[in-house]
Amino acid sequence: MQQVMEQFADLIREYYNDPLDPLTKQFMFRRPPTVGELQRPAQVLMLGNHSSGKSTFLNHLLGVEVQKTGVAPTDDNFTIVTYGPHDTDRDGPSVVSNPDLPYEGLRHFGDQLVSHIHLKLKPVELLRTVTLIDSPGMIDEAKEENGRGFDFPGAVRWFAERADLVIVFFDPDKPGTTGETLQVFKESLNGIDHKLLIVLNKMDQCQNLHDFARAYGALCWNLGKVIPRKDLPMIYNTFVPLEGKPKSDLPMEDFDTARNDLIKEIHRVPSRRMDNQITQMQGFAERLRLHAFVIDEAAKQYRSSKKLSYFILILVFGGLGTAAFMTGLFIALPALAALAIVILTIFQVFVLPRKRKRIIAQFDKIFEGLHDREMMVRDRAEDLRAMWKEVHPRASEVALKHGLQSFTKMSQLDRDVLNELIEDDIPKLRSKLYDALQSVSIRDANAAEAAEAAEADPLSEEEPTLEEPDTVVVAPEGRRRFSWGRREPG
Repeated sequence: MQQVMEQFADLIREYYNDPLDPLTKQFMFRRPPTVGELQRPAQVLMLGNHSSGKSTFLNHLLGVEVQKTGVAPTDDNFTIVTYGPHDTDRDGPSVVSNPDLPYEGLRHFGDQLVSHIHLKLKPVELLRTVTLIDSPGMIDEAKEENGRGFDFPGAVRWFAERADLVIVFFDPDKPGTTGETLQVFKESLNGIDHKLLIVLNKMDQCQNLHDFARAYGALCWNLGKVIPRKDLPMIYNTFVPLEGKPKSDLPMEDFDTARNDLIKEIHRVPSRRMDNQITQMQGFAERLRLHAFVIDEAAKQYRSSKKLSYFILILVFGGLGTAAFMTGLFIALPALAALAIVILTIFQVFVLPRKRKRIIAQFDKIFEGLHDREMMVRDRAEDLRAMWKEVHPRASEVALKHGLQSFTKMSQLDRDVLNELIEDDIPKLRSKLYDALQSVSIRDANAAEAAEAAEADPLSEEEPTLEEPDTVVVAPEGRRRFSWGRREPG
């Protein structure tokens, strides 16, 4: 399994190196994931109201006390728990400045957030393949003057986009009613439903069926207001068994089963890791395509308008000069030349900048024009508009800051390669991943059956079946590549 995952990881890095990274630099898009982010182990992000049992569950999962627990908020840090041969703690600055760790991107949130980052290394076997991230308990909406001091929803979004599983904990006392919880669902967890799990924890606090129904109903009601879906995601109703706690009158078997199922999902995260990386790459490529195509079209319009304006100026002053020469008014030629220089200067200093700003202000119109046919046939055109809404601020910012004239023309080969990656290569890669995981699963099942049979009949002379080597993943043959700003057939 590990060899298969490494092969897919290498191929994903190759796609980032060519074509995504060169196009990202050409059109000044946001940077692709770093090598540390691509090589990191699978990650599980744990969110929840304060005192919802996140830290207690984490301690139970690892079998050791890693985090402090309590009824009141006990920790306001993002605590990253990963494997290490010895118990070690590291503070935020040392974490975000280490290029071998995938957390460099947290720097842009500022020193206040960095001071709330904490890394704990623990010699626990599960942490070899899964990194757990415990987050500050969410509270009633924080005001700017006495709040956290950093962009909490933005930081949650950063971790959630890179996590392979996001678990949100609630408890019967606060089933989704805090201000920050609602804000996080609306701003930070939008679009990541495929890796989101909901947990209604502390079910042992419900003394009867009425208590359970009240808590479960309140949670569903609150989630319905922030998750724009007809059907809510599955809710794991469970608890963490602790010594000395009073027992509930409810039957607890189903809650125990839900806890075991939740733990199985966490153990399964490494196999989901590669699928999430493919999804992340697809999202990055689709946003890069929107960003690049709109800027390229705007730059094309600007260049055409600029050439037309220069052509008109040359035509006018060329005609006036020719007329002066033909009529013998040679004395007017120096004046015409001086006037041409003045008008050209005015044109470059005042007219062209205004023209650039007008074109940039029409980015929405350019976007609609480029995708008008796709918007008519696409099943969910609102997804494309939502993606553009996310990309638009960055595209406008770089166009205004650097000017449309700074972007070189995007060749047709560039467009074809990017379209092929999104529409052909990535779906094929996902299909290959599914086939590879299925093959590994069948092979492991056969090996387990053979081991059981050998154990049951140790005198059997049947020769063992040779294991097939792990699937080797290769890039599609003839894939076109980026070379010094120009695409050439492979």
